[in-house]
Amino acid sequence: MRKFLAFDIGGTLLKYGILTEEGTFIEKYECPTEAHLGGAAIIDKIKVFGRQLCIKHKVSGICISTAGQVDSNKGEILYASPLIPQYTGTPLKKELETYFKLPVEVENDVNCAGLAESWIGTGRDAKSLFCLTIGTGIGGSYILDNKLHTGHSFSGGEIGYIPIEGSQFQELASTRILVENVAKLKGISADELNGKLIFD
Repeated sequence: MRKFLAFDIGGTLLKYGILTEEGTFIEKYECPTEAHLGGAAIIDKIKVFGRQLCIKHKVSGICISTAGQVDSNKGEILYASPLIPQYTGTPLKKELETYFKLPVEVENDVNCAGLAESWIGTGRDAKSLFCLTIGTGIGGSYILDNKLHTGHSFSGGEIGYIPIEGSQFQELASTRILVENVAKLKGISADELNGKLIFD
């Protein structure tokens, strides 16, 4: 059975591991993305962690799920918010294929979540679904007749930027904003909280 190296690049956490072609994790890890350090620092982390896992496993390819607007044909970041500086324009596919000498596929993280739910998740029995993710920002993706639709500019399901009450949806209702609001109400630093702690 083939194995793949998988990375999920989020605004808060970088999650990674070894995945089988059936969607089962053999190993998985996470660490802070340190997004403020920029796109180049994220790529350096991927190279270091990826090399370590490639030594232990025979890997057939690399799957990248990432925040930002992604041209999945070219494997490039078309746009990233200021949460990840110097990430817009990053040619992830080209750079990582050159480094690892393996095929690399890159897709928006919310599109990946929608595809996974449609394939082996709660939506596996549905031909069409909408996937909503709430994290550092808010994202959306939609599957119609078992096919991901990204729209003309690869941002078809992105609802986090919808204007609501003079702001953006994700500036009102994301986990990041929840943490900031709870910290303010409790009179503590936002650094002392995260979404998991609040829900617990």
